[in-house]
Amino acid sequence: MTGEPDTVENGSAAEAAAEAGNASSSSQQNQKPEKFFQLFTGMRQDLAARLPHYKSDWSKPRSVFTVINAIFFAFVVQLIPALIFAELMDKQTKGNLAAAETLLSAGIIGIIYALISGQPLTLLGITGPVAILLGTSYGLAEQFDSDYWPFFWWLCIWTAILHFVTAITGIVNFVWHISPFTTQIFEFFIASSFIYESIRDLVEPIHFGDAGYEGDRAPHYASLVIGMLAFSMCWRLHFAETWTLFPRQVRTFLTSYNMAIVVIIVTALSFLPGADLQGIERVHVVAPWDWQPSVNQAGETRGWIVHPTEGISTKGIFGALFPAFMLYLLFFIDHNISSILTQAPKYNLKKPASYHWDFFCLGVTIVPCGILGLPPGSGLIPQAPLHTRALATRKIVEKHGVKQEVTTHVEEQRWSALGQACMMFVALSLFTVISWIPKGALFGVFLYLGVGAMHGNEIFHHITMSFMYTKHRPQVPIVTNVEWRTVQLYTLVQVCCAAAIFGVAHFASVGYIFPALVGALVPVRSFFVSRCFSDEDLEYLDPIAETEEEVHDERVKYLQHKPSLDEAEITDMPGFSDFHAAGIQADIAAKESREAAETNLAHSGDSVEMSAESTLIKRHQASIE
Repeated sequence: MTGEPDTVENGSAAEAAAEAGNASSSSQQNQKPEKFFQLFTGMRQDLAARLPHYKSDWSKPRSVFTVINAIFFAFVVQLIPALIFAELMDKQTKGNLAAAETLLSAGIIGIIYALISGQPLTLLGITGPVAILLGTSYGLAEQFDSDYWPFFWWLCIWTAILHFVTAITGIVNFVWHISPFTTQIFEFFIASSFIYESIRDLVEPIHFGDAGYEGDRAPHYASLVIGMLAFSMCWRLHFAETWTLFPRQVRTFLTSYNMAIVVIIVTALSFLPGADLQGIERVHVVAPWDWQPSVNQAGETRGWIVHPTEGISTKGIFGALFPAFMLYLLFFIDHNISSILTQAPKYNLKKPASYHWDFFCLGVTIVPCGILGLPPGSGLIPQAPLHTRALATRKIVEKHGVKQEVTTHVEEQRWSALGQACMMFVALSLFTVISWIPKGALFGVFLYLGVGAMHGNEIFHHITMSFMYTKHRPQVPIVTNVEWRTVQLYTLVQVCCAAAIFGVAHFASVGYIFPALVGALVPVRSFFVSRCFSDEDLEYLDPIAETEEEVHDERVKYLQHKPSLDEAEITDMPGFSDFHAAGIQADIAAKESREAAETNLAHSGDSVEMSAESTLIKRHQASIE
């Protein structure tokens, strides 16, 4: 009697798992591509899926310490890049968009998104491409005979409207058609831009080769040294978790907070006697901040509320639609990929995604930016996926001789996103401290961000492998299954595309059109690249169906040795190259299949127990009779 239920239960479990697997495979085979232009369908489904979880998003987390740690971590990893991008916009917009506007924007849009979005784990903030776009489009207002701020107001409102239309009509689904060909080029462009702009801002003030320059070069040389020191320290600490020194908790802390640690150390060194040269440029802020908008380089002031009809003509109102469309394209790629990577199947999130509703909410956050004259933001990479990772409980498992991290639980709540956004207001009140930071330190960290992004980029990997002897190349699928000359030709096409985007963005008078060039990569891949390379080669050259496990195994092979821990996860920050649309969808389907099998198993177990109990009752009644 005691062994019979076990046998039945195991059989039922096997049948349940088989049925779930068959159902999943059948659904995948019969699954049709998601349709575009389905009015309100996506948003309605998102709200139906997420609203039941809204109350639990505010409940007490399992580990309060994990959430508090994630708040401080997310704040730090967003603050330093925000100050860097603020310096870029301050310079290119002649002081109209500076540190105060950047941090205030991060705080406001972060709070709104944490309150109303479907998936609050996605962090919003100002990104590098947005800083480049807002800087290069600054002069457009004059071309339309308009003042800057009403032109900026309409730019934001048009962008918000485009977001609303996209979310309502279901065009968000188009993101699943973006392949690694596009994301790798975009990431390569971003990394190249970061490296170029950081080196430019460190070297340009020295006026190399300008014999007629009569200024003091010593402070600028000092800034260059500070920048190189900051870069080298950040890069060294980036790999701290692979060291053999210190306990793992210390190494993890050094890796996670490397940018903040370096900025603090380098700032302190810049005040040492002999190093504190008169004229070292530091972060341009009003200290202490008077809670007023920044004064631009012309000495002009403004109020917080932008008047949309003063100083702008009808021509300017509709002219703002063009840069708004560029910003929309940028946000479509940036935010949706950031949101997908934040909810990657490897994190084993229990609550459903809501991509359509979240993109609508992103549009809502752009409206106050236009009203107040603040730079709008979108989902952050790598900060948003790192935020999810900071909320995760992980364990180490060994697979094929390699130790790998597996996520067992994630604190899915709204407190951490809300908390880090509120911390931006704390940063605004600490402008006196922020004003101590040398600009050289920020540009050194900026260089580190560029090199870090390049380090994880597939195009860069293919370029470096071209200089290796054949026998020394890692045995990854693209090496073992594709003729190397074909790989080089494909990489050359990608490099040329990235170079074209880079040249337009940084050296052309119409640099603000670079998001259109990024968007054009999708049809280039579909109609040009697909005809130049065979489908068999593109399976490895443009691995849109590569799963997370395959990506991880490939990274381990790049290391060419067996790491003692999950070094492939540590040394590469999450980036656009991690986006493999079909592979992520396959991982999601597999995850749903496992969950369905577990649910069926639980139900079958309950039914077996009830059947056994009823059998015992009947036998007991029969014995009495």
